Amino acid sequence: MTSSPNLPTLLKHALQAQGVSPSAAARLAGLSPAALSRILNGHTQPSFANVQKLAQVLGLSLDALLHGTPAPDTTPTTAQDAITATYSLEHTDLSAKQVADVLCKVLLDGANDVQGMTGARWNAPTLAMPTVIEVQQVGTGRFTATVSFPLGWLESGSLTGLLSLLGSAMLGTGAHVQDVTLPTGFVRTFAGPALGIMGWRDTANKHGRPLLCATIRPMHGLSPKQYGRFAYEALLGGADFTADPTMLHSVPGLSWRERFRYVAEAAAAATRETNEFKAHMVNVTADSTEAMLERIAWAREVDLSAVLVDSAAIGFTAFASVAKACEKHDMLLCAMGGRALAGPQLGDALQAKLLRLAGADVISLGSPLRGNVANRRHVQGLLEVLRQPQHPAQPDAGLFQPQDFAGLNASFPAVGGNHNVWQFPRVLDAMGDDTIIQCGGAMAAHPWGWQAGAVACRTALEALVQARNEGKTLSVEGRAVLQQAAKYAPELKEALAAFEEGAALFGVVGGAGLGASVQANHRASVQLHGLNPSPVIAPTIAPVSPFGQVTPFKKPTPSKPPINPQEPTDEPV
Repeated sequence: MTSSPNLPTLLKHALQAQGVSPSAAARLAGLSPAALSRILNGHTQPSFANVQKLAQVLGLSLDALLHGTPAPDTTPTTAQDAITATYSLEHTDLSAKQVADVLCKVLLDGANDVQGMTGARWNAPTLAMPTVIEVQQVGTGRFTATVSFPLGWLESGSLTGLLSLLGSAMLGTGAHVQDVTLPTGFVRTFAGPALGIMGWRDTANKHGRPLLCATIRPMHGLSPKQYGRFAYEALLGGADFTADPTMLHSVPGLSWRERFRYVAEAAAAATRETNEFKAHMVNVTADSTEAMLERIAWAREVDLSAVLVDSAAIGFTAFASVAKACEKHDMLLCAMGGRALAGPQLGDALQAKLLRLAGADVISLGSPLRGNVANRRHVQGLLEVLRQPQHPAQPDAGLFQPQDFAGLNASFPAVGGNHNVWQFPRVLDAMGDDTIIQCGGAMAAHPWGWQAGAVACRTALEALVQARNEGKTLSVEGRAVLQQAAKYAPELKEALAAFEEGAALFGVVGGAGLGASVQANHRASVQLHGLNPSPVIAPTIAPVSPFGQVTPFKKPTPSKPPINPQEPTDEPV
C-alpha cells in the first residue's frame, strides 16, 4: 500500500503523546517489536491491516496516518480542557513502566467504545484521548499514577458520569481513585451546598463559635414521644442540633412519620422556650429515591428544617436527587454518620469533594483526636476541601490534586463523635469555629440526664471560646478554663467528675456498666419530667456514674475485702 511519507514521524508523535511505549503498542496491535521498529524507522511499508491496528491502538483516524493529516494533540495541557486524576495501586509486583502500560491498555479499550471504531466500516471523528501522565513508586509494591481525561466525555453537572469516567481506569487494574482536579468550568455546572456554612449561620443567627449536635439514642426501646422528649431536653439544655442515628430509618415502634412529628414538636418547643433557633436532623434514608423524597416532603410539612442521609448507602445519584429536593424546600442537608466518607475505591478527600459538589451542607468526618499526627493531617486536609474556596496539592494531608471550587458554598464539617467536655479544648483548637461538634454520648451519659449533659457541653464550649478570644492557648490552659467554669455550673462540675480527663467515648462498650447507666438515665429522664416539656430538673434523682465500671483509662474496680494495714497497697493515700 502507499502511505504518507511522514508516517513514521506521525506514529512517533502519537506514541509520545499517548505515553505508550513501542513495545506496548506492538503488543496491543498484534505486531512483533521488530516489525514496529522497522515501520518507525521507515525501513518498510506497513500493510493496510497493520496501519488500521496501529490507528485503533493510538486513537487516530486512518486519514491521519494514510494522508498525512496532522496528528491531534491528545495531551491536555490546561485545567480548562482536562480532568486530572490520581490513582493508587498497592500490593503489585509490576514495575512503574508495566503499571503505565496496563493503565494505557485499559484506557484505550474504554476509549475505543467512545470512539466507536469498528474496523474499516466506520471511523468516528478524532477525539481527545485519556493519557497516563506519570507513574511514581511510593513504596514496596505501591504506586501512584496521574491520568488525564478529556472534558468532552462528560455530561455537565453529572457526578454519575464523572464516576463512570474515573472508574474506567479501575477495571482489572486494582487501582483506587485518590483525588481529582476538575476544571473550573465543569465545577460551575454543579449547584453545591444550598446554604453552606454562612447560609446556615445566618438562618440560625449563631456566629463566632462551633455548633453542638447530639445524636439521640437508643434506637430501639423508645416510643416516638419518648424519643422526641430526649431531643427536646438536649435542645433545651444548649445543643444547637439533635439528629437521628444514621442507621435509624423506620423501625417497628418508632416509625418515621410519628418520629418526625414528635421531634418537630420538640424543636419548636425548645425554640420558643430558649428564644434561640433549634433544629432536629431527621434521617430520610430509605429503600428508594421516591421514598426519600416523600419523607423530605413530610418533614417540610411538619416544619422541620434539616434532614440527613447515609450518603455511602444511597449513592451519589440518589444523593443528587435528595439535594435538589432539599434546595427546593429550603432545608439543610447532612451527609452524616461514620460512613459518610467511607469507601474502599474512592479516597476520603475525593468523596468529600464530590459531596460538596452534590450539595451537602454538613458532612461528617472523623475526629482529629483519634490516631496519630498523620490522622490529624488527614482531617486537616478534609477541612481544606470542605471549607476553603480553593486548595493546593498537599499529599501529606491526602490532597493529591489542587482544586478551585469556583465560588461554591462551603460545607460544615461535623466531627465526631461522642466527644466529652474534657476534649473540647483540643477539638476547638484543632477545628476552629466553623465546625459542628458531635457530643451526644456525653449528653446521654451525664449522671443527671440529657438536659444537664447539654448544659455542661454548652457551658464548657462558651467558656473555652471566651478564653480563646481573650488570648489564652486552649491546648495549654484549657483544663484550667474548664475547672474555673465548673465553679459556677454544677452540671459541668458533675460532667468533669464523671468523665475521666483525657478519656474518650470512641467505640467504648461498657457492657452492663455504660449501657445500663445510659438506659437508667433515659428512664429517669422520662419519669422525672413526665409527659409535658419542662426545663426544671428535679434534684431528687441520685446521679449514676456512666463510667462506674469501665472507661478507656480506668479499669473496673472490683469489690475488695478490707485492706490489711500491714500489707503493702497500691491504693492512693
